[in-house]
Amino acid sequence: MFINGEWVESSNEEVLDVKNPSTGTTMAKVQSASNEDVHRAIDAARNSFDSGIWSRLPPGERSNILLRVAELLEKNQEEFIKIETENSGKSIKQVSGYDIPYTIDNIRFIAGACRTLEGKAMAEYVSDGTSAIRREPIGAIGIITPWNYPLMMVIWRAFPAIAMGNSVVVKPASYTPLTTLKLAKILQDAGVPDGVFNVITGPGSSVGEEMAKSDKLEMIAFTGSTEVGKRLSVLGASNLKKVSLELGGKAPFIVFKDANIDAAVESAIVGGLVNNGQDCANSTRYYIQEEVFDKFVARLRERIQKLNIGDPQNPEIDMGPLISEAQRKRVEGYIEKGINEGGKLLSGGNRPLIKNHENGYYLNPALIYTENDNSAIVKEEIFGPVFTILKFINYDDVIRRSNDVTYGLGSSVWTSDITTAMRATRDLRFGTVWINEHVVVPSEMPWAGYKESGHGASLSPYSLEEFTYIKHVYFDLTGKVRKDWYGQIFKG
Repeated sequence: MFINGEWVESSNEEVLDVKNPSTGTTMAKVQSASNEDVHRAIDAARNSFDSGIWSRLPPGERSNILLRVAELLEKNQEEFIKIETENSGKSIKQVSGYDIPYTIDNIRFIAGACRTLEGKAMAEYVSDGTSAIRREPIGAIGIITPWNYPLMMVIWRAFPAIAMGNSVVVKPASYTPLTTLKLAKILQDAGVPDGVFNVITGPGSSVGEEMAKSDKLEMIAFTGSTEVGKRLSVLGASNLKKVSLELGGKAPFIVFKDANIDAAVESAIVGGLVNNGQDCANSTRYYIQEEVFDKFVARLRERIQKLNIGDPQNPEIDMGPLISEAQRKRVEGYIEKGINEGGKLLSGGNRPLIKNHENGYYLNPALIYTENDNSAIVKEEIFGPVFTILKFINYDDVIRRSNDVTYGLGSSVWTSDITTAMRATRDLRFGTVWINEHVVVPSEMPWAGYKESGHGASLSPYSLEEFTYIKHVYFDLTGKVRKDWYGQIFKG
């Protein structure tokens, strides 16, 4: 683990196996932090913040150091691509073509944005004085990241925090800690002071909960499941720490009869299978207007069956394994529920046989048609390659049904009618609405949820504001010993 600028082993000498999901074999071992280790890392973050060695640097100096991080990551990206692909099971073409380049762009945006935060104008809001706003770092912050985008989510959550002058303790997912540990060395080489960026590894049920309970951490930023997010909120209430949550999703993919069907089908494949179907923005509920339903489904089924599934290190492969055997069984359970609750399996849902990868956690994408809006595959986050197909009649029908879930993260609408598109952007209760596209999130735009998809933002300048306190500063302009309004309190 990386604590206060040093590589340390767990005080309890316990380790965790890290597996390659494409083979099911152990690829590495990492430390499993004890409570003592957790508090040591928290103390390091707390002390580095209180010392001012990082928090009091001008934004430009912090920005320059983060830009060096981006340069070093870019220089070493082949190593990160190899590790991320092997550890996560996602295809190497996604990791090399999207994940790593996009992550580098995220860093560069955050580094620049921390120098240009906007705020309320300094002015006289009462006649006797001038008011100004300061945005100041919160302090020591706990960052808990998921396994689906191991490196990227550290950047999304930890880098806005440190860009604003905070110090952090990062706990990566136990399945995928390796690139986060490699990143710590890059931050050290770039000049980030000791104690500002700490990485501890271990089970969320012990390490993550200990972080959430700590009185020395003033904030927890978590990306992951809604259930864990709720648990962290409860634990964090012990000292009323701020909790920023980016949680689950159940994105509707709405295709109107006037849509470009070929374009919608192509995006449906990408939206449903990005990251092997393990993405909170995945298009999981496909609402197709009845006039084009048969055409869309036939085309989608044809395209799904042409996917190349196999070794993620092969650049010709479209889809790799799920992250673990437990996750595969969970997804298979949802497929079974969908069928038992009235759904019809149109294709897939079985385990493919991949030569030399027989023990990998592979699953063929499932295409299921259902008319049961209350089915688990319609209401709950599956986090796997399951395409749930539904039919709708008109605009009001599909908007009502799309909104009728506890989640509100991503959504998309497919239409050639500008009025329909504009109405949908207003009426859909989701943090992002894409028109004739799905899953695009520029570094400059916020990724944020409604309802049980959480609160707070990743990316964009809003993500930097997330990691600050707002302070009002007032300057008296009169120089009077006794101000005019004092008589409202006492005559003197």
